[in-house]
Amino acid sequence: MNEPVGESKKEDAEPTDIPILRKKIDAIDAQILELINRRLVAARAIGRIKQQTGKVVVDKGREAEIFQRLSSLNKGPLKTGALYSIFENTIAAGRGVQILRSPAEVPPVYAVFGDPVGHSLSPVMHNSALAQTGLSGIYLAFRVGDIAAAVDGIRGLGIRGVSITIPHKIGVMKYLDEVEASAAEIGAVNTIVNRGGILLGYNTDCPGAVTALLEKIIIKDKRVAIVGAGGGARAIGFGINQEGGRLTVINRSGQRGQKLADDLGCNFKLLGEVKELCYDIIINTTPVGMTPHEDKSPVNPELIENGTVVMDMVYNPLKTQFLKDAAKAGCATIDGASMLVHQGAVQFELWTGEKAPVDVMRRVVLDELSGR
Repeated sequence: MNEPVGESKKEDAEPTDIPILRKKIDAIDAQILELINRRLVAARAIGRIKQQTGKVVVDKGREAEIFQRLSSLNKGPLKTGALYSIFENTIAAGRGVQILRSPAEVPPVYAVFGDPVGHSLSPVMHNSALAQTGLSGIYLAFRVGDIAAAVDGIRGLGIRGVSITIPHKIGVMKYLDEVEASAAEIGAVNTIVNRGGILLGYNTDCPGAVTALLEKIIIKDKRVAIVGAGGGARAIGFGINQEGGRLTVINRSGQRGQKLADDLGCNFKLLGEVKELCYDIIINTTPVGMTPHEDKSPVNPELIENGTVVMDMVYNPLKTQFLKDAAKAGCATIDGASMLVHQGAVQFELWTGEKAPVDVMRRVVLDELSGR
């Protein structure tokens, strides 16, 4: 094998000429290709031994160990999510030379349906979780306008599980075969499980949000304000009620906000008429403050009181203007990544039956949001 690129003294100073840099990349690519093929030769030899001794090809423990070791070795600039994606494909290629798959062993497909969906971190989060647990499968993002047609596609394509995001969490329900009791009571679904063509709807926003909050504060008997009246607000409001919180809905639209407050059996306030925010917990469930409108906040920052626990469902950016204002006022804050990871962990377990690698999911999400 050739001497690794970058070890000669001539390359100590980084070239500034594009053709020279591209030539350098080409040489590195050739070395990577050679190393991958050498890895596959070794994997094939292991496959022969496994077949001779009656061992199964897929060793989840070994694959999880590989990802943990590589993650600890990675010093960047490669993001953790990209590392998992690259080596999941490399390991999958290794499985391929060990034993041929039968048609029944086609890796399962998972997806997120929404509009917009380009900002979603669910693909990198779930693909990393699949890789970490040694499960085959791929998670994709689909921009969906016609949710009825998309649901038909779940059945037709055999998609194993789907995340549902804005604006379909409520509208999707009528196209499902069954809706789990708590999701039906909430009135919103963010997770679909395909069990042999029977589509089941769940809501993991509720346990995800509650888990994120309970890491900071006991909810029972606390005064809680939810800003917004969409599917996310419904889910979180249901969870707050279950935990014994004293809930108030605050919304820009009176009709929609009052309807949600009536459904949740709590007080309602019109956002434009709010003069004070005397609550123990304030939760933003609206998209206000999401990229590219990072300078926006759902409430007047002068109304945020010291000592309040402030949570934002928006996770891009990680530190929204709302959370910055709250921190400046002396409040404890909970970013949207916490809820994203916890609700995603519940989804993963519903789809796969395996315990979700929450720490890995959190790490790849934070890596993506920090721009590492």
